[in-house]
Amino acid sequence: MSLFSHHRSDTSIGIDIGTTSVKAAVLQRTLGGSFKLVNYGLIESVGSMEHFNNAIQSSSSRALDSDLVSYLKFLSQKLKLSAHTPAFASLPSFTAYTTLLEVPVMDKRQMGAVISEKAGVYVPVPLNSVTLDWIVLGTKKIGDQVVQEILLVSIPTEKIESYVKIFEAAGLRLAGYEIETISLARALGRNEEKPVLVMDIGGRSSSFVVTKKGLALFSGQTDFSSGSLTQALATGLNISLARADMLKRRTQIIGGAGEHELSTILIPIIDVIITEADRIRKGFEAAFGESVAGVLLAGSGANMPGFADYLTKKMGLPVQTSNALQSLHYPSELEPFVAELGTTLPTAIGVALKGFF
Repeated sequence: MSLFSHHRSDTSIGIDIGTTSVKAAVLQRTLGGSFKLVNYGLIESVGSMEHFNNAIQSSSSRALDSDLVSYLKFLSQKLKLSAHTPAFASLPSFTAYTTLLEVPVMDKRQMGAVISEKAGVYVPVPLNSVTLDWIVLGTKKIGDQVVQEILLVSIPTEKIESYVKIFEAAGLRLAGYEIETISLARALGRNEEKPVLVMDIGGRSSSFVVTKKGLALFSGQTDFSSGSLTQALATGLNISLARADMLKRRTQIIGGAGEHELSTILIPIIDVIITEADRIRKGFEAAFGESVAGVLLAGSGANMPGFADYLTKKMGLPVQTSNALQSLHYPSELEPFVAELGTTLPTAIGVALKGFF
């Protein structure tokens, strides 16, 4: 099964298997060719708050297959998912190796051989242990030569085989998969004519991707996350993780009277996340010769009070909170929840959209 396989259908299920939660989005193609969110679901891992190390998967631990099967079965039951509807899964960025390649313009047959040869240089593990694929990002001129810019993606074959078995055990048909940054770019960057940096501040890791016109152009990841902020508050103030999470959600990054102590705990970790985001921005600008025009915030840390303003000050870029539902139709009863869903579901929506392209 190709990493970037295409399965045409009028309905598509997107499954975002993260570090502390599993999210699902069910999309339908309308008669007019647009897309509608017809259902969604989210399940948090048991004990993910009070037991910081109890993640579904992380860069230092493997996913627990039995747990994932249970979570997917639960979502499938609640959302009444059909085994006949194609499902598409996102994989965390830390499971994959990605790199940018420049190759001469050539046909697909030649490109496959050239990229396989180059992959042996850039992929830091034996090629027989990974599944390779690539996306053509565009062309650029270097001197008198026109070259194609290629995003090379390699995912451990063991990981893919594990996902296939998990979905089969859960009664779902896995039709395709991709890394989460590609899904994020598709969900949030389809209408962006200029490059924007998406920062997905998750529960146990944060992902970054520069996107334009829905393509994932340059990406990265760090283990510093929303959960890191919660852990720091809990340790620094000697309080429970649940109490720390509540404080984090209502504390201004630049604290006023009575919040200075909290700010001094939060800011060093936030600055580490911003430093990594800025590294991705500069890496993109050096590789592509274009400037990032702005920042879109997603994930559980996107709505921290004052975060957008602080980020604008630190990076000198306009910052907005993402809204993955902006270009979708959805039931009117979801209107009160759009702001939250817009930052929670981008990856699930993005990988569901894969089924239509």
